[in-house]
Order: sequence, then structure tokens, then C-alpha cells
Amino acid sequence: MGTLRRPLLRLKGDELVPPEEDRRVGLEIFDVLLPCRTYEVKYKVASLGQVSPTLEFLLRLVKSAPGISDADAASFFGYSPSEMTYVLEEAFGPGYLERKAGRLWLTTSGDSLFREGEKEPTIYTVESRRRSFGFDLMAIAPQGRRWLEPLERFLPELASEDPAGTGRVAERLPGRFRQFFRELANQADRGKLEKRDIYSIDPVVVPGERFQIPIRVLTYAQASNPSAAEIDLSLWRPDHEIADRPEIERAVALFVKDQQTSVNQLDAASAYQALIEFAPEFLKDFTTRSGLSEGRYWRESVSRTGEPRTDRKTIPIVGSLLLPENIERLQAVLGYGLRIATETPVDVFAVAPQTRRWGATTQQRDMLTLIQEKVAGAFPILERSEMKTTCLYAGKPAPYTQNAFDEILSSHVEYFPKALEILLIPGVLVAALVHAPLGSPTGNPVPLGLASFDPVVVDRGYQYVMERLERYQNNGAASNATSGVFR
Repeated sequence: MGTLRRPLLRLKGDELVPPEEDRRVGLEIFDVLLPCRTYEVKYKVASLGQVSPTLEFLLRLVKSAPGISDADAASFFGYSPSEMTYVLEEAFGPGYLERKAGRLWLTTSGDSLFREGEKEPTIYTVESRRRSFGFDLMAIAPQGRRWLEPLERFLPELASEDPAGTGRVAERLPGRFRQFFRELANQADRGKLEKRDIYSIDPVVVPGERFQIPIRVLTYAQASNPSAAEIDLSLWRPDHEIADRPEIERAVALFVKDQQTSVNQLDAASAYQALIEFAPEFLKDFTTRSGLSEGRYWRESVSRTGEPRTDRKTIPIVGSLLLPENIERLQAVLGYGLRIATETPVDVFAVAPQTRRWGATTQQRDMLTLIQEKVAGAFPILERSEMKTTCLYAGKPAPYTQNAFDEILSSHVEYFPKALEILLIPGVLVAALVHAPLGSPTGNPVPLGLASFDPVVVDRGYQYVMERLERYQNNGAASNATSGVFR
């Protein structure tokens, strides 16, 4: 009888998430501008068109039976003399057939209609064209042009890893034009049915206007190593097109890497302490004498991030508030909060964390617009334009932040922890996130926090913001935004 093995008891490791629970987690969303330019290109295309069915059958017959007589050809198709005369004129006119001693033969032109390995004849013509096409200045790949919205014009531009290379675009463009000809031809000749192949390209191209196109970038990481951010460009183009643009992919990767910072630089401990102050009951299982155990809270949040309910007034939030899935969660929290609101909210406050490129996306504006519309829908007496969005910012805000909010209140002194982001609708909801590396002293910031419509938690967040609000200024004058928060 074999000895029964007792199960080994193992101490829990230091890993954030064990291998069996690892998963991909969304972190941030950015919009960056890709530099592009139009170029006028002169080129020739070979157009392949099908011959008419009657001519095709006649040419195929003569190809198979060279020297066939007119009478035998007419008998083969069952044509009358007048019908045969019509078909022969269609063949003799362009010089595809010739008659010798009363018999039909293919000319050199007629024989060339039959390409190797093909039974059907095709017409082959060369056409000269001159058109303008848009190309990006990094991968030198086709890029359509569109007008930018006002906010989009202020988004950060993608920096090339080889700035000098953008000056040699005209030299490389003919080769890239040939590579992408199918895509370009479909754009330029939409609606035409004939097949086209590139015949020749003039090596001299004429540069035109510069323009920019926004690229939407998602970042994500494995839950076991969240500070090592990776990029996802699938919202911009499908994978097979991104594979043709490796220069852009590398530039985006450098853009994301440039967001890296350190835990100490952001004073993350103070930001986590603010979370505890907002929702001590919700975070009690993750709170120690030294503060929030962010590693344990991360593991729990990744595994149980869910939707709010009447009996779940506070929920964990993983990743930026601007991620599509988190905007949906905020909308749900907002819906519950509006049901129990006792006064009409007229303000939305946002505290910006001191991380690079925070809010560099039109999602910031769109999320605020959704909030305004939802609140206006719940309170018909409130016009959407009456609800003001205010951002509290330490230092000078980026232009895209200024264009996303109705009002910016700034301060040269940091009165909020650098890593802390807050979204507050007084009396309705509060969301608070810490943007700091997780599981590593340095790396990409990992947004982690909570959202709540619990009146107690919302009131704590309100008091926390109001205590600091009067120290922020707008246009050099002290803000009086603390008055009239409710209507």
C-alpha cells in the first residue's frame, strides 16, 4: 500500500498576480498626431479590360483552330452571314484577326491578348495619370486626410525616431507608391471595374501641403507586471496594415515609454492615503498600519472589477477613467447617484494628476459631454450649458486640457498628491485614482482606484476638494467656485 502524500503548504509569493490568474489589463488611452503630407505623383497604369463575349468566342476559336475558314467559323457558332460579318468587323477593326486566302488567323496583337496560362483574351492598355496622394512622413504609407477638430489640433505630435529621415521622403516615395499601389488605386479609381497594375512611376514627385492625422493608442499590460506597458493600435488600423508601418509602431512605443516615472517622484503613498480617507470601510481589508497595500488591492481589483449596484455603491477601478469600459462604469455610477441626489448638480470638478500626457485624448471631452447630457436628462430644469466643468491643475496645463474643460483653475503649489486624480460631481459621485508604477519602483503609471455613489464617500471627496479649491486661481484672480456648487 503506497504512502499517501500530504499536500505541500506554500507561502504566498510576492508576485502581484499568480500565473494562473494573469490576464491582460487596459491602462491608458491617448490620441497622438501623425505628421503627413500630400504628394503629386505621375505614373502609368496598365488597365486590363475584358473583350465582348462574341469577340472572345471568335478569338478563342481561331486560337484553337488557326486558319479556320469564314464559313466553318460561322457554322460553328450558327451565325447567319450578316451576323458573321458583324463579328468579323469587331475583330478586324482593332487588328486582332487577319484573313489570308479566305482563312482566319490571329495577328500578333490578337495573339498577345492571350496571357500565359489563361484561356480568355484580355485587352491591355496603358494610361498616364497624375494625382495627389497623402502619405505619412514616418512609414511613408498611404494616409487619407481629414479636417481636425479644434481640440485635436492641440494633441501631442508623434516624434520620429529618425527626424532627419522625414526629409528624404520624396526619394523613397516612388518605391513605397509601387508597394501600396493596390490600396492607392482603389482609393483613386473607386467604381471602375477594370483591373489595374502599375506600369511605371515618374521618379520626381511634387510635395504638397502638410497635415496631421490622430492615431488612437491603447496601452495595456499583464496583471503580473502592470508597469511594463505595451501598445495596441487596433482602433486605428487592422494588424496587417500596422505590420506595413513598423516605423509608426516604434514611434508610438517610444511615446508610451516616455511616460515612465518613479513611485517616489509621484509621492504615491500620499495619493493612496487619500483613497483610504475617501472610503475607509471599502478599503479596510487592504489597509495596514503603513497605508494601503496597493499590491493586494490591485490583485483583488483585477479579479473582481464589476458594475455598481444598489448594494454595491463603491467599486474598484483599474485603468484610466477614459477607457471605454470605465466610461461605461462611470455612467452606471452616475445613474445611481442621480437617482438619490437631493439637489441639482451644476459643477463637475476634475483634479489632474501630475503625470505626463494626462488627458491627451478627445475621450476626455467626450466623457465630460456624456456626463453633462446625462445630468441634464435627469434634471430637465437644467440646461447642459449651465453645467460647468472645472479642472484643478498644478502648473501650466497642456492646450488639449484647456480645450476639454470649461474652466482651468491652476496653482504653482501642489495642494493635491501628484499621483492623485479625482472626478467629482458634488452630491452625485466621486472617482479617485492613483497614477503610479505598481510592483516596481519605476515604470509606466498604473491607474488604480475606486468610484462611488455612496453619499458618505461622495461627501468625503467633496470636503477634500473644497478644502483646497480656494487656493487655485483662474486668470490670476481667486476662484469663487466654492459658491453655488448646488442649485
